[in-house]
Amino acid sequence: MRLDDLATSRIRDRVLDGVDLAATFILAAECALTAVHADFDLFGILVLSFVGSVGGAVIRDLLLGEHPPAPFRDWRYAALALAATSGVIVASVLTGGIGTYTPPVAVDIFEGIGLALAAVAGARKSLDYRLNGASVVIIATVNGCGGGILRDVLIARVPAVLHEDFYATVAVAGATLFLVLVRRFAVRPDLAGAVAGIAIFALRTAALLGEWRLPHLR
Repeated sequence: MRLDDLATSRIRDRVLDGVDLAATFILAAECALTAVHADFDLFGILVLSFVGSVGGAVIRDLLLGEHPPAPFRDWRYAALALAATSGVIVASVLTGGIGTYTPPVAVDIFEGIGLALAAVAGARKSLDYRLNGASVVIIATVNGCGGGILRDVLIARVPAVLHEDFYATVAVAGATLFLVLVRRFAVRPDLAGAVAGIAIFALRTAALLGEWRLPHLR
């Protein structure tokens, strides 16, 4: 490998790591808030936060054949999840209950940031493996929604991906946009990821505030 290729690879990896870790932090905070709303104890909050924040990345890496997955190889994932959870717990103690001023829709909008970052991380990483387009979109969607599915299972509710029409849908749309920009228009992955991430968050937020729904059978 040439020196310039090696430098580019390292830069790409740092960007990917940064996006993945940012998604972990935000999703950990969101899951901690969800646990507070569900009246979990401190241990339950920690468990839900960790599982929900790294679940998508773990599933992604298993699908890509990386063993062990990045969240189990890199201490920063657990550290960021713990930091985000600790912040929510401290804020709740200092304010007398963080759940009183974080309505579910606000938590869902906040989760949209994590969803966007995680989906972009999944798309970027699977692109590095030179997978076909459908596989890139699937893994990006799994990366974005996987943690949320595990979170919902642990709090005994129907996973949002099955009834929130613009949850997995926006991840699919964003991953497809990313893929088109990179492979059809030769846009740099960094720029394409930024555009796709903004699109995912904007669509998710608009869907929540506008109560958008796909057709249902009843």
